[in-house]
Amino acid sequence: MGDRHIGAATLISLLLGASAAHGQITSTAPPDLSGVWQRSFPGASSLVADPPMTAWGRERFELAKPIHGPRTVSATEANAAELFCLPMGIPATYYRPRPFEIIQLPDRVLMLFEIDHFWRVIYMDGRDFPDVPLHTWNGYSIGHYEDDTLVIETRHFIGWESDYNQRWLDRLGHPFSDALRVVERIRRVDDETLENQVTIDDPIAYTGPWTGTLPFRTRNFEIAEFICEELMLSELPEMRPGQH
Repeated sequence: MGDRHIGAATLISLLLGASAAHGQITSTAPPDLSGVWQRSFPGASSLVADPPMTAWGRERFELAKPIHGPRTVSATEANAAELFCLPMGIPATYYRPRPFEIIQLPDRVLMLFEIDHFWRVIYMDGRDFPDVPLHTWNGYSIGHYEDDTLVIETRHFIGWESDYNQRWLDRLGHPFSDALRVVERIRRVDDETLENQVTIDDPIAYTGPWTGTLPFRTRNFEIAEFICEELMLSELPEMRPGQH
């Protein structure tokens, strides 16, 4: 009788093990994108050299006064939002020379940016965009995995601008409106490299969608403290009170 019980227990254990193994074979684990990453491309660059702008987009591009790239002006003349410690949005934040960390959870992916200490939530629970959109600085992001790739769609950005401080898609002055839709396809090329294929779709600012790729390298350090106002005062002395 004891041997029979032992045999039955062994059989159940084997069946459970086979079932678990079968589940491991058929289920696909999400790709590991976790870690600290930093751009490996020039900060004074764009996804594409000359994106196809509408008349609306071209007018605002000409009004932009960036502190990077071929149209650089002095910090006191510039109207870049980053000089006023305002969030730059996506993909512009990737162009800053500061790292970010990716944390993957079952129902969401978090991006923790050292710049401005802002975080980004990508919802992975199958939800759709809100029926009544709440436009925010960094938009509303939902995502899913396609094989080895994290696919993120972001909408509902604040297309905010003024004569004195403007937000752009990069640091060169390429504009966007509140109709902006950004699709990112992020995959790990190897242990050291992350690749983000970014598609811009903004029918107000551009005549059609356009796509570029941003590469990142892993960084073996932790996200540090970052205070925007202190950075401006230390790195841009002409921005100090009394020196305008």
